[in-house]
Amino acid sequence: MLERHKRILLDTCVWIYHFEQNPAFADAAGYVIEQLEAGRFRGLASELTLLELIVKPLQLGRQDAADDYETLLSYFPNLTLEPITRAILLEAAALRARHRLRTPDAIQLATGLKAGATLAITNDEAWRRVAGIDTILLTDLPVKR
Repeated sequence: MLERHKRILLDTCVWIYHFEQNPAFADAAGYVIEQLEAGRFRGLASELTLLELIVKPLQLGRQDAADDYETLLSYFPNLTLEPITRAILLEAAALRARHRLRTPDAIQLATGLKAGATLAITNDEAWRRVAGIDTILLTDLPVKR
């Protein structure tokens, strides 16, 4: 299923559910990350993912965990962290205006569109309203829950 796409945008929730071993979504998130690590597809994420991912460790006073997450995302196999550029922000504004997305979601999707992703993996149904990129929810993946 994922192998049909050369570039896939991964929403921050995929990483969070995996790291926190979310009871409902850890298996699906783990499956996606395993497929990425194995090179079944090229993944991309906005640098915004780094911000979203390290907030909780910082709130808990866990700078070490925040640093580990930064290192992991920076060097994870087959993953590219895309910078937030002016072009992405302008595209995000258009997506936000057109689809009433939250700012982080608009930035994530604009990043995927600008970087040539053909699929996005998230758990946010609203992403399906955006043309130009297919969206799979973690609940759509054929893994045990």
